[in-house]
Amino acid sequence: MLQRCFCMLVLLVMMACEPFDLEKKNFPTCVPPKAAIGVSIGRLDVTFFLENQEGDIGVAGWDPGDGKGKGRVGTRVTYTYEKAGEYNVTLVLANECDDKFTTTRKITVQN
Repeated sequence: MLQRCFCMLVLLVMMACEPFDLEKKNFPTCVPPKAAIGVSIGRLDVTFFLENQEGDIGVAGWDPGDGKGKGRVGTRVTYTYEKAGEYNVTLVLANECDDKFTTTRKITVQN
């Protein structure tokens, strides 16, 4: 009796499911992103931009390194530092395939 119930259950599951077909799926194809950090410094105002970019870039996120400006997004952003000093700027690139690239550059900001 138990074997018969199990066979019925397997038969029901097999009839209820559509077979998986990879040809119906559209998987994105991407070239991993890569770029250097470009900067234009005007005293405390700094513009960050992508230099020598390669691959598919969906989003560019910036951390200016002062602990306050995280979360800036864009291929070109301007940030104003509160005081002069050396900062480690971080750039994170990502694309729709979830490829990520991170790079850091040290900059010096003066009054």
